[in-house]
Amino acid sequence: MTSFDFETLRVQIRDAARHAFGTLRAAHPNERFYAMALYTDDGAMTVCPSANSEEAFQRILLDGEFTDPADAAYARWGTAEWAYEAVHAERFDAPCERLSTHLLTLDEDRAFGAFRSRLHDTMVQALADLDQEGFFGAGADRQALTLFCSISDSDEAEALEDRSAEQLNPPAVFAAFKKRWDASPA
Repeated sequence: MTSFDFETLRVQIRDAARHAFGTLRAAHPNERFYAMALYTDDGAMTVCPSANSEEAFQRILLDGEFTDPADAAYARWGTAEWAYEAVHAERFDAPCERLSTHLLTLDEDRAFGAFRSRLHDTMVQALADLDQEGFFGAGADRQALTLFCSISDSDEAEALEDRSAEQLNPPAVFAAFKKRWDASPA
């Protein structure tokens, strides 16, 4: 197995997330974003941004596809359902190319598992860097935004979401997020 430079990857992901989320907020200045996330796939070949606002969530509910409370909770917290999934993701092309190229060099399950775990940690660190810079706001603004990382279509998604949300958010924000599947806040 060849070594992989996770520090460079963290910087690439951080800078791509800054661009994606910053451009998104600038394009929608009247929307109240309640969640911003980074997600990957089960094969650890991609990293993409996703975000949703209260206004976009209400539009999703008005479409009528998510009618029961469990479905509404999924629409609120499932990054694949968000209005701004993978919006402004072009800056993630370079880190995704690095990931997929490196993954071709891995030949054993244990090496892949360790690599995937490091990728998840790197995604969390990239968001933490931005948060420490004040990129996501302070005070009440920061309390209104939930940050987390996820894995699309994976049985391991909820564990990563919970772990990352606990690391990235103030305690009250994490406590509310931890109850996300209990009922829809629609």
